[in-house]
Amino acid sequence: MRRRFFAWEGMALILTSCATAQKRPPLDLAPARAALEAAREAGAAERAADHFTRAKGQLEEAERLLATSSPEAREAAIRAEWMAQVALVQAKCAQVAQQATEAQAAQAARSGDFDRMAARLRKSEEEQRRLEERNALQQRELEVTETELIRTKARLKGIETRAEASSAIAEARILLRRLDPKTRAPIVSRCQDSLTKAEQQLQEANYGAAIFFAQKAQDLAVKAQDDPPRRPATAGNDKERPADKKQYKVKVKKANIRKGPGPTDAVVGQAPEGTVLEATVIRGEWVKVTHAAVTGWVNLKLLE
Repeated sequence: MRRRFFAWEGMALILTSCATAQKRPPLDLAPARAALEAAREAGAAERAADHFTRAKGQLEEAERLLATSSPEAREAAIRAEWMAQVALVQAKCAQVAQQATEAQAAQAARSGDFDRMAARLRKSEEEQRRLEERNALQQRELEVTETELIRTKARLKGIETRAEASSAIAEARILLRRLDPKTRAPIVSRCQDSLTKAEQQLQEANYGAAIFFAQKAQDLAVKAQDDPPRRPATAGNDKERPADKKQYKVKVKKANIRKGPGPTDAVVGQAPEGTVLEATVIRGEWVKVTHAAVTGWVNLKLLE
């Protein structure tokens, strides 16, 4: 009897030990839920929709099995966590791929902009080249025209005089000095070039050509001034005032007496060097004088 009691007691201890060994810790679904939420924040619902949906369904299955105390709940929770991790990785990979695609698109757009800018630059350079060629052609044609004019004027010597050429050159130089060489550099250069040609023709006794180049310089200078061509003087000097002296003497070979106080006004008479002119009023750089029954305007630079 005593032996039978110990035998039953030993068997009870063995069964209790087996039951204790097979007892598992309580199921925790928090890791699976955290993995699924991380996948959601990474955009797995859009970027890895298939894996995310499967992970979500597996977690819901684990929650259902846990509510029924089913032993399969643990396995379902493990699968749900694993699937959520896969969805997370897929979402990040998709994000990286999208960023790479966007970067490539931006690079392509920049490359397209560069190509368009390069095309516009090439077009601009081509237009500039054609313009330079056209200007060079016009310059050659102008030189040919001037050469023919010089030859024609040379054959017609005697119509114009040296005094007239000298006076035209002097008036051109007066107008040239009014131009600001900083803001009017191209015009000043062209005027100076015309004056150089005028003086060269004057030295060669081709007075007609000298007058032509001098008048060309005058026209360039007048057009370059801000004031109206007939009144190149400034507004402050445009008002008439009594002449500083009653008489002025011509100090150049011959001074043009013009209808108005401007280099483009018509010539109504001429006064040779040393002539004394009766003066009345001054307007800017011009003085109104009378000579041999002719009344007109002479530039003060030609007088003393």
